[in-house]
Amino acid sequence: MNDLERYRQLIGFSPDGVHELDVQGRIIHMNDSGCVALCIADPAAATGRPLAAFWPEPARAAIEAALLTARSGQSAQFTQTLPATGGEVCWWLVSVHPYLGAADQVEGIAVISHDITERVRAKQALDTVILGLHNQLSLSESAGETGVARNEALGRQLARARLVRKQVSDREHSLKLQLGLASAAQAVAEHAAQQAQKNEAIGQLVAGLSHDFSNMLQIAIVALSSIQDDSANLNETQRRLLGYSMDGVHHAALLSKRLLAFARVHRYTAEPVELGAIIRDIEGFARHSLGASIDFRVEPAATELPTMGDSHSIEQAFINLCINARDACSRQGAIRVRLGELVVGEAQASTLRPAGDYVTLAVTDNGCGMAEEVRERLFEPYFTTKPEGAGTGLGLAQVYGVMRQAGGFVDVESAPGQGTTMTLAFPRLQLPAA
Repeated sequence: MNDLERYRQLIGFSPDGVHELDVQGRIIHMNDSGCVALCIADPAAATGRPLAAFWPEPARAAIEAALLTARSGQSAQFTQTLPATGGEVCWWLVSVHPYLGAADQVEGIAVISHDITERVRAKQALDTVILGLHNQLSLSESAGETGVARNEALGRQLARARLVRKQVSDREHSLKLQLGLASAAQAVAEHAAQQAQKNEAIGQLVAGLSHDFSNMLQIAIVALSSIQDDSANLNETQRRLLGYSMDGVHHAALLSKRLLAFARVHRYTAEPVELGAIIRDIEGFARHSLGASIDFRVEPAATELPTMGDSHSIEQAFINLCINARDACSRQGAIRVRLGELVVGEAQASTLRPAGDYVTLAVTDNGCGMAEEVRERLFEPYFTTKPEGAGTGLGLAQVYGVMRQAGGFVDVESAPGQGTTMTLAFPRLQLPAA
């Protein structure tokens, strides 16, 4: 999962309506709350159309003015009534913010709509109660009404008004907290978008270098093959050295192909895969990535391990686990990879660890281990214990995302000074009997 997909999952959890627009105000993406806010039944059909087209005619001037302000690099905010699906009228606090890129150029616009209907209705109810009290007090004074019973009734009504005022105040405080969360989510989204642009640029650079390197390797392979085809004039030592050279350039070509595959943007596509075959295919690339100072071993399973998943994403998750294990060993230690099976019974099951049959991939290192407070934040995006510049904090977040998409889970066993074992559990694919 890349940063953009993670960011869009994040805004999908928000109760606020979020619309991502291009500079012209056309819809790029919206969350479910954004569809509800504007009564959009088909988000796919709405993509590419102007956001203002989905606003009622009386409200379009307000949103178009706010979009014009955002195009100039400034944020705007206004309140607006919009009809809901059931026909009732809802109040919305609409915030419009520009996405600023290089040289503070506006590259897109975010529209966040927060439902303030309850706050408005509570204020209207409070105003009605206070107006009624004033009217009754005026009548009492004009009629000269005095007496304990009348005063007690007014006192009770004033107490109820104070209670309503307190409830409104508490509600406004809650709304401010929610708006703060929305602002924090927007900041995370902007950071994720910047990181995604940086990662995309790095990927394009790596892909270009890998492609050029592969072309140069092909020239070397052709030249060595020509010599191999006419090896009668070579002595035994030269033939042996030629064989070593051919093996080396073929291995380098395979590594270049792997690097090119990792650099490309890849969409998650679930299909039947065999976990052992994926690890066998990527084992050589992982060994080369870890370096000669790491004692790296893979213990295969005795049986096939079928599951539904995306082979490319599983490979990336495996490499991320291996790189983390290597760093935990300070680039000098032992890493063991074990493939196996797991059955989670009803007694051991939980929300994040459903009961069922699983096939597993476990990566164990003899490194420094982790404290409990680190384990609790292990899968948070951008959380890292590595020095600045040594890690992005996205590797284990990608692993967690892959397992969520596959319907599995991650088990972590670790303690300071005792190493770490991270086990990826994928739901077993039940194959039809032969």
